[in-house]
Amino acid sequence: MKNGQKLRTAVFRSAAMMTAVIVLFVGVILAYHAMLYSETRQRIVKTCELSAVTTAEQIDRYLSTGIDTMRLACYTLDNMIRDGRSQQEIKDFLLNQSAAVINITSENSPGLYGYINGEYLDGTGWTPDPGYDPTVRPWYIDARANIGRVAVVDPYVDLDSGTVMIALSKTLCDARSVAAMDFSIDYLQSITEELAAEGESHIEIVLDRKYQVIVHSDRSEVGKNYAADAEGFGGALVRELRSSDEGFFSLAYGGKDYIVHSASVANSWRCLSVFDATDVFRQMRKTLIFTIFSVMLVVVVLLHIMARFNRKERMEQQLMENLSQAKSDIREKDGRIGEISRVAFRDALTGVGSKAAFNRLAAELTQKLKAGTAVFSVVMMDINNLKYVNDAFGHDVGDDYIRGCCKIMCDIYKHSSLFRIGGDEFVAVLQTSDYENRTALAAQLENTFAESAARQDSQPWERYSAVAGTAEPETGDTSFSQVLKRADQAMYAAKQAYKAKHGSYR
Repeated sequence: MKNGQKLRTAVFRSAAMMTAVIVLFVGVILAYHAMLYSETRQRIVKTCELSAVTTAEQIDRYLSTGIDTMRLACYTLDNMIRDGRSQQEIKDFLLNQSAAVINITSENSPGLYGYINGEYLDGTGWTPDPGYDPTVRPWYIDARANIGRVAVVDPYVDLDSGTVMIALSKTLCDARSVAAMDFSIDYLQSITEELAAEGESHIEIVLDRKYQVIVHSDRSEVGKNYAADAEGFGGALVRELRSSDEGFFSLAYGGKDYIVHSASVANSWRCLSVFDATDVFRQMRKTLIFTIFSVMLVVVVLLHIMARFNRKERMEQQLMENLSQAKSDIREKDGRIGEISRVAFRDALTGVGSKAAFNRLAAELTQKLKAGTAVFSVVMMDINNLKYVNDAFGHDVGDDYIRGCCKIMCDIYKHSSLFRIGGDEFVAVLQTSDYENRTALAAQLENTFAESAARQDSQPWERYSAVAGTAEPETGDTSFSQVLKRADQAMYAAKQAYKAKHGSYR
């Protein structure tokens, strides 16, 4: 009980140590992973921020050319209105200025137009349809809502070209007249496509105040209203954008992880740079799992080695304790050891020598073979029909059958050592008189088993049968096993001959 308690205590301590070490290492790995994840995410955020700011700056630079042009043109128009110039003079100015605007904007704008002194005047050469009301157009409404500064009008369909355009418009000095110029979004579209193609971000988007897509690195998305996209990626993007107080946010959608950075541009537009971080984070998770598994494996191996070392120490300590106890009890145990030895070298079922006794004799005869003084013969015997008796009548009857066969062997080789080395295998080592009469005894053994097996008046388990093979040392033999092997081969040949002659017992 005392040793068992010590063992349980040691096992508990080892388990506690293993758990503590694993928890410590996993904690360190998780902390490092969290730090690495944070740094990686921050690096992606910086990349997205740079991409969004770059997009915003390029858009601002693009629009600033038109804004400056609008301010200069409106300054002249204000003076013409104050001076009472005619509508024709104002229209001529718009026509002349439009030619300059085309050159200044690299043909991204067709020119100037406006609603001046209650009349629509166009410097681009476009003639509106009858009933055209400029005061309901976005360029006029937005300018009136932003008196004193140039308004950047959200994209709309140009009635002249039928394409999506943006407009720059400004209220003039009389607070009723408005001048404007259209701007193509093709250049803005090319900006987003180039940035996405360069790989700084995966998606570049510019949204207006109503979350309509002005430009998108994927042209098929242009014109969609993401605020009305309840189930799609655009809708999820807008919902996160509205709820985020920072310039960046994370978005999980469709089994992927995105990091998005937002930058303001123009008239409350938003530039969004979207980075698909799914592969990056997935690889980090795989690395984390592999690292934890590897560390746990190493820890378990180390602790196993420690446990084996501790177990060895405990075994040595236990051995010393047992040795000390043995010394105090040695006299009492001497007698018992002798009895135990006799039992160990005797087969429990038949009373003949056991496998251990056989091995001991084999070792002695091997030494004699090497010394050249060995004179003996080996008889290998195998009981027939044991399986049939066991299967048909039970193992208790089978044991009686083994004992009956063994008695015949003992009666024949009464002056030799007989051993049971297997369930149905016996070996007799013939020396002295039995060795001298080995041929006659072999014939007697064969005849006795043949007569017993042929008795029809006996029960099946009383019809004892066995075959035998004999061998003697030959020149060059250096071990008992060589002789035994030849005897076994001879017995096997006899077994095959028996089966060929008699077939199945049944």
